[in-house]
Amino acid sequence: MAECAAVSAPQRIAALVIAVLVLAGIIVLGFNVGREETAADPSGTPSVSAVGSPSPSGVQTGEPSPADEDEVLAALAEIEEQVIAIRGLPAADIGPPDLLTRDEVREELLAAFDEDYPQEERDEDNASLRALGLLAADQDVAELQLQLLGDQVLGFYDDEEKRMVVVTDQGLDALAKFTYAHEYAHALQDAAFGIDALERDAEGQDDRGLARTALLEGDASVVMLAWALQHLTPQELLEITSNPPPDMTGIPSWLVEYLVIFPYEEGLLWAGALSRDPTSPDFEAIDAAFEDPPDSTEQIIDIDKWDPREDPIPVDGPDLAAALGEDWTEVDDTPIGQAFLRMILEYHGIELDEAREASRGWGGDRAVTVTGPGDAFAVAWRLAWDTPQDADQFVEAYNAVIGRLGFPASVNELDGGEVLVAHGSSQEILRRTIAAADD
Repeated sequence: MAECAAVSAPQRIAALVIAVLVLAGIIVLGFNVGREETAADPSGTPSVSAVGSPSPSGVQTGEPSPADEDEVLAALAEIEEQVIAIRGLPAADIGPPDLLTRDEVREELLAAFDEDYPQEERDEDNASLRALGLLAADQDVAELQLQLLGDQVLGFYDDEEKRMVVVTDQGLDALAKFTYAHEYAHALQDAAFGIDALERDAEGQDDRGLARTALLEGDASVVMLAWALQHLTPQELLEITSNPPPDMTGIPSWLVEYLVIFPYEEGLLWAGALSRDPTSPDFEAIDAAFEDPPDSTEQIIDIDKWDPREDPIPVDGPDLAAALGEDWTEVDDTPIGQAFLRMILEYHGIELDEAREASRGWGGDRAVTVTGPGDAFAVAWRLAWDTPQDADQFVEAYNAVIGRLGFPASVNELDGGEVLVAHGSSQEILRRTIAAADD
């Protein structure tokens, strides 16, 4: 569903989930962006528990009759025209949407998940996440993503087959229309700029991939918000925000943050800062971003790092597998990035404000994860910082994390201002990892 250090299934699966978890939060944040004209500052982002999770009301049973289908298609065509007028891009030449039942959509999503996320990738992701202390031994990242997917999808845009899909047996209520406005914005993005051109699944570019997902979702959320403010009644807006959140029991907070909260909410804050007026957005700066997209989540979190643009500092990782021996295999080699770094710190018990401060000043990084005989693992993660003070602040925060990991780890400042985080499944592997990374 995403591609971070060990969540590498293609981003298009995540895009199929309209993120019902954050739709209510998007409305609230959108009003705040317009009223206060805030920049893309994550300090205003509500926590997961504060975000509403509307469920469809007026649920229908059975398949719609042909007359109902005509009415649904006419309503969706009207939304398409309204979204085109807001976004200012040519219509997407994809034909009318496919109207499917909940069961049919579930089957499609499961088939796409299995096709795009083969077992070998899942195994590598599980190994890498466990080496970062983000998954327990009995947790499986694919199963957790499917649990997060659940039955929340009301519709999606498939950028491979160039088609819109709408769930028909849930009723075309305000939430379903809200969803369609967001997803049709993705169709317009794809037709105008090419979603594949963003290369969100590029190997070894996980932080960049998350930043570009935030571009896609932030833009579509600005469109959706403007559409809602222009075309939904106050009662319909209340309907969207009035239901309790879904059951997230057992899903790690970092996974929700990575797949849902960051791309949708922080993406909206960033895109809202570029487009300004939520009722009548100006998409000139966002169009320019599609032509020259962001290269780091830092550029999404801090608008001042986007304009003027501050590029990530290149950081080299060691050939850790070779250093540890012929029975070792590299399973990940990628930048973690400022956003995921903050999520890791918070997941491991660092208070949110402290985690934000400790991840600020990030300049660049690269984490190499390897596995060896049995359940052996090692991580060598080098980080560059803007100032020595930024490095010190991170080291202090990560020292608090080390005692909670459940395996040997260390964090040390290196010559030249970089910081080395090392994990190992034993003290001896940790020692050899530090030696290889500091060579």
